[in-house]
Amino acid sequence: MDRIDITHESQGVVGLGTIISIKEDEDFIRISEPTDITGPLISQEYVDFTHMQSKAGYKEQKPTWKSSGTISFQVHRVNGDPGQEAVIKATNAIPTELRRFKVEYPDNSVFLVSAYPSYSFTAPISGAFDMAITLTISGPVVNEDTEDIEEG
Repeated sequence: MDRIDITHESQGVVGLGTIISIKEDEDFIRISEPTDITGPLISQEYVDFTHMQSKAGYKEQKPTWKSSGTISFQVHRVNGDPGQEAVIKATNAIPTELRRFKVEYPDNSVFLVSAYPSYSFTAPISGAFDMAITLTISGPVVNEDTEDIEEG
């Protein structure tokens, strides 16, 4: 019987230290005090190409559009924070402004997106006054090394 090696340490990285920023003029400004960051959820759409002779009764699919989905996170509201205020300003613009965002993960990977921001506030009776932010991504999620997305 093979023994299980119980001395192996995980090579995983914790999410603590992730930075999310919004581009304002020529610089990226940090959005202060983010908590759990979710996304992006990259998905693929498919068209059904099933026909009467499809093999073994299985559906046939072919890919079409991809979607970069959204990035969502909460921040502890810091009145006057330049990053949070830039999100509010971009969201409240008519129409909402397509902006550039950068996510820097603790494993040193950095991704850029162009996205439309939205926000909402939560003021619980017992807890932090928070702002939920959703970034609806337009176009691809790009590794910072390639930077091949248009300015937002």
